[in-house]
Amino acid sequence: MLLMAATFVLGLIIGILSTGMFARSFYKPKDGRRDAARRDGSHRGNFVQKIYKVVDADSAQARQMKPIILATMAKIDSLQAAGDRDARAAMADMRQQLTPILTAPQVEKLDKFTAHKARKGAEKGHDGARHD
Repeated sequence: MLLMAATFVLGLIIGILSTGMFARSFYKPKDGRRDAARRDGSHRGNFVQKIYKVVDADSAQARQMKPIILATMAKIDSLQAAGDRDARAAMADMRQQLTPILTAPQVEKLDKFTAHKARKGAEKGHDGARHD
């Protein structure tokens, strides 16, 4: 009975882990295709084509739609860059307010943590710069 229970639990664990690994590989490709698309600007063309497909636009509509879609994408890029700048300013303000409360080693740990998060964001293309 104990052996059957252990086998059942082991089967559940393997099932849960394999499902999680499959989902992770499905939603986050390991070859960096999404990041590469952001850097080379190909996601812009893909987005435009996707909008055309969603609305089933004919060629005349597509010509009229393209400048509107591109202008909207530029606005979104601008909003994201402004949001990134605001977030960096808020983090700098937080550090300034926390510095008198924390010890020097704690401030150093905070700086390491925020620098690590900033590097991760920059690697993902969230550095406030446009990648097109």
